[in-house]
Amino acid sequence: MDNIKFSLITTVYNEDKNIEVFLDSYKKQTKYAHEFVIVDGGSTDNTVSIINNYSKQNENLNIKLIIDKTCSKKYVNGPIAKGRNIAIENSNFEYIVATDAGCLLNYNWFEEITKPFSNENIDVVSGWYEPNIKNKFQEDYSSIAMKSVDDIDPEKFLPSSRSIAFKKECWLKVGKYPTFTYTAEDTLFDLNLKKEGYTFKFAKNAIVYWDCPYDFDEMIKKQIAYGFGDGQLKINRLATLLQLIVVIFPIILFFRNRKNSLKQILLKYCIFSANVYGYIKRIIKT
Repeated sequence: MDNIKFSLITTVYNEDKNIEVFLDSYKKQTKYAHEFVIVDGGSTDNTVSIINNYSKQNENLNIKLIIDKTCSKKYVNGPIAKGRNIAIENSNFEYIVATDAGCLLNYNWFEEITKPFSNENIDVVSGWYEPNIKNKFQEDYSSIAMKSVDDIDPEKFLPSSRSIAFKKECWLKVGKYPTFTYTAEDTLFDLNLKKEGYTFKFAKNAIVYWDCPYDFDEMIKKQIAYGFGDGQLKINRLATLLQLIVVIFPIILFFRNRKNSLKQILLKYCIFSANVYGYIKRIIKT
């Protein structure tokens, strides 16, 4: 492992409220990347100055900031995907680790997500993520919308790019991150990697904490966006069809979730409705 060098990459845009907390969580890691490439999509707040100051004060983190205004929705449908691609293109090493600036990294996340590469046959490492709960709504949302690590099938799990690592050659082979969609770009990236037959390894202890929807309005917007992205990529068709059936016949939710409170059942119904709406909206658009 000592002879393997890693590039950590992430994208940012107007993150001045949480970027320093994110960087602090990286500073506390038990192991660092050999370089940390950050692509800013043209932030209009203090994000860039915060990163520059942090970089000067922590030269050992080897932060390299790239500012590219074309990595925004004004220029491309998938600004996050484009930002990741630019970060990887400007990285110096063969092994890439990706996360999101809106997350907090568990203290040993980087060490855990890179550990499987001691086996040279591993191509992709799937990390895990948990909700960063700050209020009651997030607690309710995560309890019904997110699976626990014990509930997933590691063989079928598609990692979010808030916690993933891979060989650069794999990224090149599948045509990089797809930039034609704002959401689900990492899901398509995973599916393309699977299609090429690359070997995945699930690292359940490589944990990041992400901010799930803070309130009802944010949840609806995110779920519509998720559904829209799935519709654009034409994935999760069966799951969306089943959700549509539940939306039309909500009594199904009451019979299948009798152990849940009425509030939880209604919240799940709203999630399904928003997903289906986003999916159908995208299909109709085409």
